[in-house]
Amino acid sequence: MEPQYTEIVDIEAVDRVLLLIGVAMPVLGALLGLLLGAFRGRPGLQAVRGLTIGLAGPVVLGLWRFYRFMIRLDPETGYVGLHRMSVYILNIVLFAVVGALLGVLYARLAARLWPPRPHAPREESPEETGSPNMQGGV
Repeated sequence: MEPQYTEIVDIEAVDRVLLLIGVAMPVLGALLGLLLGAFRGRPGLQAVRGLTIGLAGPVVLGLWRFYRFMIRLDPETGYVGLHRMSVYILNIVLFAVVGALLGVLYARLAARLWPPRPHAPREESPEETGSPNMQGGV
């Protein structure tokens, strides 16, 4: 009797989890932002911050769906996406471009939504100022 092999992770289970994440992340981000804003003040700004972070969920879901479409196996036409170099190259380029664009977008949004706070001047320790005991020491 030949052993039967099964997948460790079912592809439909991954689809369901990513769908849940894609739908829930923006909502949870906005709600957590509102909750955080209720304690820290400025709930509207905190909700926008949470929503901004949560929008990564639908992006991941969209990329997953595109990836699944590109690597599909269609027995009627004989299309096998996993065996095509063009599919790999397109996926690499698309994911790199989306990642770079999201990085730029999130950096610009972070600069607006999380402006740097002025810091108090740091007191220097004797080691940093060069105490007499440390000069030319061993």
